[in-house]
Amino acid sequence: MANPLNALAASAQSLPDAERRTETRYPTQDPVELVALPGPGEPMYGTVLDISRSGLCVKLPQRIGQGAQVKLKLHNNVVFGQVRYCRAVAGSFQAGIRIQDLVRTGALKKHIADDLLSLYAVGKGLSLPEIVEIREHLWHCDVCRASLAKKHSVLSATGSLQLGPSFR
Repeated sequence: MANPLNALAASAQSLPDAERRTETRYPTQDPVELVALPGPGEPMYGTVLDISRSGLCVKLPQRIGQGAQVKLKLHNNVVFGQVRYCRAVAGSFQAGIRIQDLVRTGALKKHIADDLLSLYAVGKGLSLPEIVEIREHLWHCDVCRASLAKKHSVLSATGSLQLGPSFR
Protein backbone atom coordinates (compact mmCIF):
# COMPACT_ATOMS: atom_id res chain seq x y z
CA MET A 1 0.00 0.00 0.00
CA ALA A 2 1.36 3.44 -0.95
CA ASN A 3 2.24 5.87 1.82
CA PRO A 4 -0.22 8.84 1.66
CA LEU A 5 2.48 11.25 2.86
CA ASN A 6 4.75 10.29 -0.03
CA ALA A 7 1.86 10.80 -2.48
CA LEU A 8 1.13 14.23 -0.99
CA ALA A 9 4.81 15.24 -1.18
CA ALA A 10 5.01 14.07 -4.80
CA SER A 11 1.92 16.06 -5.77
CA ALA A 12 3.30 19.20 -4.06
CA GLN A 13 6.58 18.83 -5.97
CA SER A 14 4.67 18.78 -9.26
CA LEU A 15 2.96 22.13 -8.57
CA PRO A 16 4.42 25.35 -9.99
CA ASP A 17 6.27 27.50 -7.43
CA ALA A 18 3.45 30.05 -7.24
CA GLU A 19 0.98 27.33 -6.20
CA ARG A 20 3.26 25.94 -3.45
CA ARG A 21 3.75 29.30 -1.74
CA THR A 22 2.20 29.63 1.69
CA GLU A 23 3.11 33.25 2.43
CA THR A 24 1.62 36.43 1.06
CA ARG A 25 3.86 38.11 -1.50
CA TYR A 26 3.84 41.90 -1.65
CA PRO A 27 4.49 43.40 -5.10
CA THR A 28 6.98 46.25 -5.23
CA GLN A 29 9.31 48.01 -7.66
CA ASP A 30 12.12 49.07 -5.29
CA PRO A 31 15.75 49.40 -6.38
CA VAL A 32 18.29 47.02 -4.88
CA GLU A 33 22.05 46.54 -4.96
CA LEU A 34 23.12 42.86 -4.90
CA VAL A 35 26.62 41.55 -4.19
CA ALA A 36 27.59 37.87 -4.37
CA LEU A 37 29.43 36.73 -1.24
CA PRO A 38 32.05 36.21 -0.01
CA GLY A 39 32.96 39.21 -2.18
CA PRO A 40 34.50 41.52 -3.03
CA GLY A 41 32.74 41.65 -6.32
CA GLU A 42 31.06 44.07 -8.63
CA PRO A 43 27.55 44.91 -7.45
CA MET A 44 24.55 44.21 -9.65
CA TYR A 45 21.70 46.67 -9.63
CA GLY A 46 18.18 45.41 -9.97
CA THR A 47 14.59 45.77 -8.88
CA VAL A 48 12.75 43.91 -6.13
CA LEU A 49 9.56 42.60 -7.78
CA ASP A 50 7.96 41.13 -4.66
CA ILE A 51 8.73 40.23 -1.07
CA SER A 52 7.34 37.80 1.49
CA ARG A 53 8.21 37.01 5.08
CA SER A 54 10.94 34.57 4.02
CA GLY A 55 12.07 35.69 0.58
CA LEU A 56 12.04 38.08 -2.32
CA CYS A 57 12.10 38.04 -6.10
CA VAL A 58 14.64 40.32 -7.80
CA LYS A 59 14.89 41.33 -11.46
CA LEU A 60 18.59 41.42 -12.48
CA PRO A 61 20.51 42.26 -15.67
CA GLN A 62 22.54 39.04 -15.53
CA ARG A 63 22.27 35.49 -14.21
CA ILE A 64 23.38 34.61 -10.69
CA GLY A 65 24.02 31.00 -9.71
CA GLN A 66 21.57 28.91 -7.74
CA GLY A 67 22.84 28.44 -4.18
CA ALA A 68 24.94 31.62 -4.22
CA GLN A 69 25.08 33.57 -0.95
CA VAL A 70 24.20 37.23 -1.52
CA LYS A 71 23.98 40.56 0.27
CA LEU A 72 21.25 42.97 -0.83
CA LYS A 73 21.24 46.65 0.09
CA LEU A 74 17.85 48.31 0.00
CA HIS A 75 16.95 51.57 1.67
CA ASN A 76 17.95 51.31 5.36
CA ASN A 77 18.26 47.54 5.33
CA VAL A 78 20.82 44.92 4.43
CA VAL A 79 19.44 41.47 3.63
CA PHE A 80 21.60 38.35 3.53
CA GLY A 81 20.20 35.41 1.62
CA GLN A 82 20.64 32.46 -0.69
CA VAL A 83 19.64 32.31 -4.35
CA ARG A 84 17.00 29.58 -4.74
CA TYR A 85 16.54 29.98 -8.50
CA CYS A 86 17.45 32.30 -11.35
CA ARG A 87 15.41 32.25 -14.58
CA ALA A 88 15.64 34.15 -17.85
CA VAL A 89 12.51 36.28 -18.29
CA ALA A 90 11.99 38.74 -21.17
CA GLY A 91 15.61 39.83 -21.69
CA SER A 92 16.54 39.89 -17.98
CA PHE A 93 16.69 37.43 -15.09
CA GLN A 94 14.46 36.85 -12.07
CA ALA A 95 16.12 35.44 -8.98
CA GLY A 96 14.28 34.04 -5.98
CA ILE A 97 16.20 34.72 -2.78
CA ARG A 98 15.50 33.11 0.59
CA ILE A 99 16.09 35.62 3.40
CA GLN A 100 18.58 34.31 5.95
CA ASP A 101 19.22 37.48 7.94
CA LEU A 102 18.16 41.13 8.01
CA VAL A 103 20.24 43.98 9.41
CA ARG A 104 18.42 47.25 10.01
CA THR A 105 20.37 50.45 10.13
CA GLY A 106 17.48 52.48 11.61
CA ALA A 107 15.82 52.19 15.02
CA LEU A 108 12.56 50.28 15.43
CA LYS A 109 9.42 52.31 16.08
CA LYS A 110 7.52 51.88 19.34
CA HIS A 111 4.41 50.49 17.56
CA ILE A 112 3.10 50.22 14.01
CA ALA A 113 0.49 52.79 13.00
CA ASP A 114 -3.01 51.32 12.66
CA ASP A 115 -3.38 52.25 8.96
CA LEU A 116 -0.02 50.63 8.08
CA LEU A 117 -0.95 47.49 9.99
CA SER A 118 -4.26 47.33 8.07
CA LEU A 119 -2.45 47.61 4.73
CA TYR A 120 -0.01 44.89 5.83
CA ALA A 121 -2.94 42.65 6.81
CA VAL A 122 -4.50 42.85 3.34
CA GLY A 123 -1.15 42.65 1.53
CA LYS A 124 -1.48 45.83 -0.54
CA GLY A 125 -0.36 49.45 -0.62
CA LEU A 126 3.01 49.27 1.13
CA SER A 127 6.51 49.96 -0.16
CA LEU A 128 9.34 47.48 0.30
CA PRO A 129 10.91 49.44 3.19
CA GLU A 130 7.55 49.57 4.98
CA ILE A 131 7.03 45.82 4.53
CA VAL A 132 10.51 44.99 5.81
CA GLU A 133 10.15 47.36 8.77
CA ILE A 134 6.73 45.97 9.73
CA ARG A 135 7.92 42.38 9.32
CA GLU A 136 10.90 43.01 11.57
CA HIS A 137 8.82 44.93 14.11
CA LEU A 138 6.24 42.13 14.34
CA TRP A 139 9.00 39.70 15.16
CA HIS A 140 9.81 41.69 18.33
CA CYS A 141 6.49 43.26 19.37
CA ASP A 142 3.75 41.16 21.01
CA VAL A 143 1.35 44.14 21.09
CA CYS A 144 1.51 44.70 17.32
CA ARG A 145 1.32 40.95 16.60
CA ALA A 146 -1.88 40.79 18.68
CA SER A 147 -3.28 43.81 16.86
CA LEU A 148 -2.48 42.19 13.50
CA ALA A 149 -4.16 38.95 14.60
CA LYS A 150 -7.27 40.94 15.53
CA LYS A 151 -7.26 42.63 12.11
CA HIS A 152 -6.90 39.21 10.43
CA SER A 153 -9.91 37.85 12.29
CA VAL A 154 -12.06 40.90 11.47
CA LEU A 155 -11.05 40.88 7.80
CA SER A 156 -11.53 37.11 7.53
CA ALA A 157 -15.02 37.37 9.05
CA THR A 158 -16.03 40.08 6.57
CA GLY A 159 -14.53 38.29 3.58
CA SER A 160 -12.09 41.15 2.93
CA LEU A 161 -9.08 38.94 3.50
CA GLN A 162 -8.21 36.05 1.24
CA LEU A 163 -4.75 35.20 2.57
CA GLY A 164 -3.01 37.58 4.92
CA PRO A 165 0.68 37.64 5.76
CA SER A 166 2.02 35.21 8.27
CA PHE A 167 4.21 36.48 11.03
CA ARG A 168 6.65 34.94 13.42
